[in-house]
Amino acid sequence: MKILFQLKYFGTVIALVVITGTTFLSSAWAARYIDQGNGTIADQNSGLLWQRADSYHDLKQGMNWYQALEYIDLKNTEKFAGFGDWRLPTLMELKSLYDPSRPIKSKDGERIGLPEPFKNGGSYYLWTNTERGLENAWYFGLGFKEEYFNLKDMGDLDQGVIMVRGKFSQK
Repeated sequence: MKILFQLKYFGTVIALVVITGTTFLSSAWAARYIDQGNGTIADQNSGLLWQRADSYHDLKQGMNWYQALEYIDLKNTEKFAGFGDWRLPTLMELKSLYDPSRPIKSKDGERIGLPEPFKNGGSYYLWTNTERGLENAWYFGLGFKEEYFNLKDMGDLDQGVIMVRGKFSQK
């Protein structure tokens, strides 16, 4: 009888630890990304400030790499969220956002790996500042953490832009 009581007590303790730990980890993960209320999201781990809604939300169309640079120039001129130093993210920075379990969906309803404070309905593919030779640049597929390169003057997959500012550092 004493062994049954000890097993029941042990099981209760384990269940409590698992439930408490899961709740804590979920809230800690959610607290990594803070919606700033001005169209931006702060990543507490990397120190980066991200645009909350990608270019597709503004323009309702994809773009090539050169158009992506023009979009950022325009947003910098307008001082989006009070800043004029927005840029294309690196491939590594975009990869740091990705988690396949996240619920955000693209404009086509496909699940993409962006954190919850980001806005639903954006591009599935996002341009990076990472170039490959003179005529190609890398873009990132959010659905399955895909890395591709394309001609800079092609935007055949409705590639978009999510702007970033700051210096990347992984904590």
